Amino acid sequence: MRLWRSIPEITERMLIRHLQELVADGIIDRHDAQEVPPRVTYSISGYGRTLVPLVAQLYSWGEAHLSRDRRSTA
Repeated sequence: MRLWRSIPEITERMLIRHLQELVADGIIDRHDAQEVPPRVTYSISGYGRTLVPLVAQLYSWGEAHLSRDRRSTA
C-alpha cells in the first residue's frame, strides 16, 4: 500500500479502480505474489513506457507554466 499512502487524497477503492483500468489498457502489469498475506505489485509495461516521452513533455510544460498560474491568482 505504499502507492496508496503516497497519494493521501485518493481512496483505496478509487486507486484500485484506476490500477485495474491501467492493467486492462496494458499500461501497467499486475504481479500477484500468491502469498499470505496477499501482496500485489505493479510495474510499467513495455507499452506503458511508450508514454514516458509524452508525460515528460507534459511535466515540462506544467513546470514552465506553473509560475504563470501563481501570478494570475495572486
